[in-house]
Amino acid sequence: MDKTHHNVKLTNEKATLLITLYAKALDFESERPILNDKKAYEIFETLDYDFSRLGKDDNSIALVRAKEIDDLVTQFIEQHKDAVVVYLGCGLDTRVSRINPASGISWFDVDYPEVIDLRKYFYSDSDGYTMISKSLTDQSWLKRIPNDRATLVIAEGVLEYLTKSSVKTLLNRITNHFESGELVFDVMNSFGMRMGKSELKEQTGASHMWAVDDLRDIAQMDPKIRIVSVLSPFDSKYMSMIKGEKRKLYTASSTNPEVKNVLRILVYEF
Repeated sequence: MDKTHHNVKLTNEKATLLITLYAKALDFESERPILNDKKAYEIFETLDYDFSRLGKDDNSIALVRAKEIDDLVTQFIEQHKDAVVVYLGCGLDTRVSRINPASGISWFDVDYPEVIDLRKYFYSDSDGYTMISKSLTDQSWLKRIPNDRATLVIAEGVLEYLTKSSVKTLLNRITNHFESGELVFDVMNSFGMRMGKSELKEQTGASHMWAVDDLRDIAQMDPKIRIVSVLSPFDSKYMSMIKGEKRKLYTASSTNPEVKNVLRILVYEF
């Protein structure tokens, strides 16, 4: 991997990838890591960016979310040996390295051109792995992905930055293009967006756009999708890996339904 320090000039929603990268780097340095993501730490070390502006929060909930989604991806590709995996808004996430899919899997990472340009310092296209430089709202990225195999589409920490109408359009395009598969994505509720609004704006300039308080709203977006599972990170088995006092705080807070549903990981089949 290129050890040169790379200047980062990302803004708004593109800059939010730095929040989760920083969380993974802090996690790797901790005594009891959740992800233990060495490559994320190596990428973090090469970026010329003042990460102190992101605060000192280790973002444990995001790490639990990532761990749970890793498990869902692993489960899917174990069941479908020739699957297509599409990671929307991949940022600088190293999921493809953490999962290390078998040779029969075709993996596509999709994000803005500015993000993929940065990502190319750390990854290269190869047999079974392709990066696509497109906005998620640009339907042309779909043309580069085969649609005749079981497909897993992942969108972690990204759909909340789109408008509701853009999310609906994206879901419709996905289910119209691919024959069958699953969607794995997370949603935030209105309470969570209100709580984090000012901090997110100060850190990156980004704003959340799409809140989900009632999951029935998603079902109405696309008749082809069917809910498979819903998980609050507060109910995750990986919560036990969060350090003591913070875990106690999360456990106590999650008795409030609004808090518990601040973030939910959803799985749909289509």
